[in-house]
Parts: sequence; C-alpha cells; structure tokens
Amino acid sequence: MTPPLNTKVTIVIPAYNAANYIATSISSVLAQTFTDWELIIVNDGSKDNTAELVKGYLSDTRIKLIEQANSGVSSARNVGIKAASGKFIALLDADDSYLSNNIETKFNIINADDSIDFVYGDIWKCDKELKPIYVEKGVPTENLFEEVMLWTKETIPGFSSNIMMKANSIRNRFLFDENLSNCADRYMKILLSKNLKGAYIPKPLSNYRDTPGAMSKQVALLDHDEKYIIKEITENNIVPDGSFRRKVIANIYFTLSGSWYKNAGKPLKAIAPALKAIAIYPPFLLKLIKKLF
Repeated sequence: MTPPLNTKVTIVIPAYNAANYIATSISSVLAQTFTDWELIIVNDGSKDNTAELVKGYLSDTRIKLIEQANSGVSSARNVGIKAASGKFIALLDADDSYLSNNIETKFNIINADDSIDFVYGDIWKCDKELKPIYVEKGVPTENLFEEVMLWTKETIPGFSSNIMMKANSIRNRFLFDENLSNCADRYMKILLSKNLKGAYIPKPLSNYRDTPGAMSKQVALLDHDEKYIIKEITENNIVPDGSFRRKVIANIYFTLSGSWYKNAGKPLKAIAPALKAIAIYPPFLLKLIKKLF
C-alpha cells in the first residue's frame, strides 16, 4: 500500500555496516535549512552497531529506522522509497553528507514546475575523511540521455547522494534494479533520463566520499552489471536498434576492456571486450589505437 504523501521531502539512506559514517550523514540532514522532511534509514542487515547508533536519533519523530536482512543496497533503497510519505524523494548514501542548503535548493526547483520529475546538482568530491578536494560537475539536461548512454562523463555525479525525484513519477515505475550491484545507479540514470524530465542545478550540494575498494573485485562486478545493462537496453528497446545502439554497446565493451587492463591489472581479460567493441562498431579501432599509442 502506498503511504499518503504528507511530508514534502523524504530522504532515504541505505545503511550496511555504516557505524563509522552514519552520524555524519544524519547530522547533515538535521542541519538542513529546509525542515519539512522525514528521514528513512534502512539498516540492511548490518553486523556492526549501525542500528544502535541510529536509534539514538529516533527521539526526532521525523527520523525512522527500518531493519531488514541483508539484501543489498538496491533492495534497501527500494524499501525506503516504498515507505516514503514525501511528495519528493531524495537519496543519500550512509558515508556521504548534504550541504545545509541541499534540500531547500532542490525543493524550490522541483516544486515550482510540475513538468520536472527529478533534479540534481554538482558534488564535492572528497577524500576518505570527507574533506572536499574538487567540484565534480554534472551536465545540463539537454541530451542527458545520450550523455548517460555514452558514459563519457559523470552526468549526474554521486547519483545516490545527489538526486531528488518526484515520488509519483517513480514509485511503481522506476525502482532500483536488484539484479545490479555497482551499476544500479547507472541503470537508474538511464531509466530516468529516457523517460522523465530533469533539471540541473550548477552548484555543489553534496559531499561525496571517495573510498575505493579492491579494484579487481569492482571490475568483475562492473563486467557482470554492464552485460546485464546491454541485455536490458536491447530486449526492452531502451535504445532503438541502429547506429547509436551499436555505438553505445561498443562503448560499454571498450570501457570494460580498459577497466580490466588498467584498474584490475588483467590485460588478457581486456582483449575479448576490446575485440567485441571493434566488431560491433568498427570506428572504435581508431579509438583503441589512440589509447595504445
């Protein structure tokens, strides 16, 4: 059953073993200049004391804790989205934080125009201590779908700590695909940019913590997820058959090749996706030559 839309903005934080960070993310919500919000934290089977730390904030009736067995970040986000009572839904990862004007700035844009379904801004890319390093900029909404599909830049940087969406535009239509791991955010970007209208705010509104893990493991997950995305965009005709689809798919394989070679340090695994990219879209041969020489 869909909850009534009583609150203006619901913020959803999925949390798994987030005890080292969760207080900072919650504090950034409490510091918002916009106060008509609810915060739903979905504890995804954490083995540390994440839940106990969150319970210390529940005296603020705007904050709610949902607990579930470990089911993955996409499941946790979807549980939060389905439970949200806000007219708009904003996402925040447990290890990131909002600037104090985040919700107010985005709410003022999305609430003023009924045609807008989602809104996003720039982010501060931060170190592991959440100290800002540089601003990572988003891209304007013109040609957003093409930019997302070609994956040439971070179109909506720090997506899961950046996006605010109209609840009625996404609920029961565009949830996070629970078959995906690393690329669940990317596939959600594809669905939103293909089907809905967005607005871009050219200023940083979130702090995004860069905490790289084991590269070889990440690339293996990336490989699985991107091949799943190829299947979805083909079978569901998200990108119509033709030259652009071939370029999109070839670009995915080319990116996988580079990831295996550079990030995972496994050059032999880079060969097959590179050859596949060239076979699908021959102009990529020149791109490969430029990369190598």
